[in-house]
Amino acid sequence: MNNEDMFDSSVRSAGDKAGVFEYDGETAYFYLYDTRNENARKVTAAIPVLAGASDFEEKDIAIRWDSAERRVGLFIHGQLWAVFDDKTGMKYGGHYRAHVRPEMPVEIINAFQAEEDEHCLDD
Repeated sequence: MNNEDMFDSSVRSAGDKAGVFEYDGETAYFYLYDTRNENARKVTAAIPVLAGASDFEEKDIAIRWDSAERRVGLFIHGQLWAVFDDKTGMKYGGHYRAHVRPEMPVEIINAFQAEEDEHCLDD
């Protein structure tokens, strides 16, 4: 069980939005940030991820945008757990539990799978 603070983020290439994961040792959230105004950066959406001790470390967290940079996803142990769709404003997933598969619409999973497949072809 990990009770250390964790933080990770990924800014969209346009520099206007960021997906941010934060865990303070007790609770974890995935946030969508508006980064356009340096003096007034703000959270525009939040997904609760975890309450209590975690079974993962910071190295087990990844935040990635899909290839269209429309959606940003939080991956824990390589599994997609939470997503913000910046175009529709929808949010998916959250509520991490060890050894459980997250509930996520197939089209959302496929958007990130296509992005992963592109990376594999580049390698």
